[in-house]
Amino acid sequence: MVIYNLVCKKNHSFEGWFPSYEDYQKQADKKLISCPTCGSSKVEKVPHACAVHVKKEQAPAPAKKTEKTPPAPPSPTEFKEMLIQVHHYIKQNFEDVGSRFAEEAREIHNKKAEERPIHGTATALEAKELSEEGVPFIALPKPELDS
Repeated sequence: MVIYNLVCKKNHSFEGWFPSYEDYQKQADKKLISCPTCGSSKVEKVPHACAVHVKKEQAPAPAKKTEKTPPAPPSPTEFKEMLIQVHHYIKQNFEDVGSRFAEEAREIHNKKAEERPIHGTATALEAKELSEEGVPFIALPKPELDS
């Protein structure tokens, strides 16, 4: 499941949940995503502060047999717990490159640096440039933690 923060041409913000990045792209290209507030189909993704580089060679998950009923989306509490677990996994298994994320991701993509899992931060402009260059990455929202 991929969750994107989206914004419409009237600057209404909302979340979009998609099975994969490819499904988001297909829906966006066909203008099937619309703002729940005003109905506008001119919608864009908003970059997140945290991003993760994923390996290109990872095989896609095997296709499941058709299910009769799709699983219910997680509750806000379940989603928060899953997000915390993802961030914990990333901190344990990915190299933190901090604000050099865009530079490192670009070098890995261009085979000028060793391929390895990295995480860090990128500005909105850097994320846009990486996307335009075809550098694979995914932006994750940071979980809000209770005191």
